[in-house]
Amino acid sequence: MTTEESTTPVVVIDGEPWEVIGHAGRAKLLVVLVRRGRLSTILGLDPDVLTVMGHITWTTGSNDHVGEVKDTQVRKDKTARGVGVVLCRAARELVGVDAWTGLAIPDSEDQVCSLQDADAISTRQPDPFVDLVDGSSAAAEEVHVVFHREGSAVVVALAANTLAWIGHLAWRITRPGGRFDGPEAGLAVGEIKRVDTRKEFRKRGVADRMYRRVREVAAGQGWPVEVDHNPDRTESGDRWAMKVGGWRPALSNGGRYTPDFNDFMRTWGCPGSVDGRIGSH
Repeated sequence: MTTEESTTPVVVIDGEPWEVIGHAGRAKLLVVLVRRGRLSTILGLDPDVLTVMGHITWTTGSNDHVGEVKDTQVRKDKTARGVGVVLCRAARELVGVDAWTGLAIPDSEDQVCSLQDADAISTRQPDPFVDLVDGSSAAAEEVHVVFHREGSAVVVALAANTLAWIGHLAWRITRPGGRFDGPEAGLAVGEIKRVDTRKEFRKRGVADRMYRRVREVAAGQGWPVEVDHNPDRTESGDRWAMKVGGWRPALSNGGRYTPDFNDFMRTWGCPGSVDGRIGSH
């Protein structure tokens, strides 16, 4: 794990995914941990897209081995695949939490699935830890952390006061072939893969701030600062793209919008996405 100097923590994920076997088949999950004082959030990321598949936010008191869950969600289409099991197991292995109080953690019973290579956990690359400074984000609605791996990156937005997950914006650092179309076709650019905002945080500018953060981080890292929108956009995603600026390539699929009814809105059970599906926004 490597962290570069930045106002926003920028962290390389160089560990291997945790693999689980559940009733719906196999699934892999990257695990990252963000901490501030006694407050912690463990995030499970899709290894390919880097979107957040689930999280647990908790506090610890006098006993570090007991976590009081303050906020948690797991994508429902992944419930049978053991996302909650991975998050609980990772919290135990990484920071020693072996008992939970407070909110119930979805999909956290060991009998739901089995963790592959459990005996080899000590040999895997360390999962990223991000330690935030107390009070550093007191004036902001959210804090941002950027993770990147193998050409993809994601900015994750966490509530400043609780560290609960509130949104993410995943992008391809450099689009193969450059800009999709227009007078500067072929220009080296990034490309947004997906933007999601939690329902109760909609219409607060979360997605707009994440997009600005993407450009700031890209400039600081020497990545393409122009991060284009995706040609597979929903109608609402297209309106958002017009609002925040940036290159909007012609719509694919014969110039038609991608339908708003999408897997992410169904499976979280709390529509909050400004995009239609993975690869659009």
